[in-house]
Amino acid sequence: MKTWRDYIENILIAVLLALVVRAFVLTGYKVPTGSMAPTLLPGDFIFAYRLPFGLKIPFTEKKIFVRAPERGEVVVFTYPEQPQVTYVKRVMGLPGDRIEIKNDHLIVNEKTFQYAAVGPKMGKDVPSSDLFTVVTEKGMGIDHNLVLKKETERKDFGPIIVPPDEVFLLGDNRDSSDDSRYWGTVPFARIEGKVIFIWLSLNWQQKVWENRLPTVRWDRSWSRLN
Repeated sequence: MKTWRDYIENILIAVLLALVVRAFVLTGYKVPTGSMAPTLLPGDFIFAYRLPFGLKIPFTEKKIFVRAPERGEVVVFTYPEQPQVTYVKRVMGLPGDRIEIKNDHLIVNEKTFQYAAVGPKMGKDVPSSDLFTVVTEKGMGIDHNLVLKKETERKDFGPIIVPPDEVFLLGDNRDSSDDSRYWGTVPFARIEGKVIFIWLSLNWQQKVWENRLPTVRWDRSWSRLN
C-alpha cells in the first residue's frame, strides 16, 4: 500500500509542477499562419517564456510584476476583443515612440530603418517565393528578416504615438500581417510571454507516407529565435 501511495503522490506532484511551469514559466504554442514568416512558419511549435511579463493572479485577468518588453522581441499576446485567441508578433514600438511607415519603410522617432535583400536560401521555406522577397530590416539595434511582396502598392501608415504601458506590434510578413496598423497598440498586461525557440517544425506543404503526414523541417527544430 505504501508503494502505491508514494507512486500516486509522485505523479500528483509532477502534474502540479507541470501546471505551475505552464502557468507561470514556459508555455507551448503552435503557429497556424505565415504572418511572422520567415521568422516563424505555419507548423512551427514554439515555447514562450512567461515569467518576465508578470504573474497572473489566479481566477482574474490582473497581473503583478509586469515589465516592459524590449524592442525587437517576438511576443505571444491576447487581444481584448478576443481574449481566448493568442497572437504572435514582433515589438517595434515602445511607449512614447512616434511610429510611421512610408513606402513600406518603418520610421521610429524620425529614424528610418534600412533594408537590404538577402540570398535565396533565406526564402526557401517562404510560400510562393516567386511572389515574395526576403529582406533584412535594420535599425535601433534590431536586425531581422522580413517578407515583402515583390509587386504591390507600397503603403504608408501614421504617424501615431504609442500610449503609456502599451506596445506597437508588427508581423515579419509585413504585407500579409494583421497587426497594430489595423487594430492598434497592445497593453503590457496582454503579453503572455517572449518566444525563445522553436522545438518542432512541420511542413504540411510537403507530405510523406501516401501524402498523409507532414515532413519535418529539421533545420528549424530546436532552434533559437533571433
